[in-house]
Parts: sequence; structure tokens; C-alpha cells
Amino acid sequence: RREMQPFGVQVSIIEPGGFRTGMTDPTMVVKGFECLWERLPAEIRAAYGRHYLDTYAKSTVLLHRLSSSRLSRVTSAMEHALLARFPRSRYAAGWDAWFVLLPLSYCPAWLTDAI
Repeated sequence: RREMQPFGVQVSIIEPGGFRTGMTDPTMVVKGFECLWERLPAEIRAAYGRHYLDTYAKSTVLLHRLSSSRLSRVTSAMEHALLARFPRSRYAAGWDAWFVLLPLSYCPAWLTDAI
């Protein structure tokens, strides 16, 4: 954000929480992870153990369930950032983004950028 200021470019950062998209579909994510897992050397698979893969699969399903299907929260933030006369420097889209970013929203932008 600060890097672009000398050039007269205003930057708005959109920080989305978890949203249900094809990219977060647990069946596709786990399938891709399993393909990578099979390509790992045996000693690395042994070091992590099969439980690592199973735990990852369960957490992916849980995160997908907790994610929002209302993508309009992200697109509305994008629309406001592009069309507003005075866009905000940061946009948090989704309840989880608000929950995590709420304490940071009380800090100056330079401090949140540093964190």
C-alpha cells in the first residue's frame, strides 16, 4: 500500500474470510492433496504418518462447512473499493474476517501493514 503512494496510486486491500468456491471444495482439495501425498518419498510419508492426511481431510471439510456461500460480500467490497469516491484502505469480507481483523481495524493502517 505504502509502496504505491509516491506514484499517486491508492490501494484498497480486500481481506476475505472463508467462502465456498470450487477452489475450497473439500473433495477436490483432498483429492489433490492425496495425489501429492502419493508422490512423496516413503520416508517423508512415514515421518508424517497417514493420520496427518486424515486430519487434514477432516479439517478441510469442517472449514468448508463453516465457510459462507454468500460471495456477494466479497464482490460488494470490490465494487465499493472501485467505485467509491473515498474508498477504505481495508475491507474485511465475511464474519470470520471481521472476527480476526476487528482488533487490527482499530490500529492505523501503517501498523496493520507492518503486522
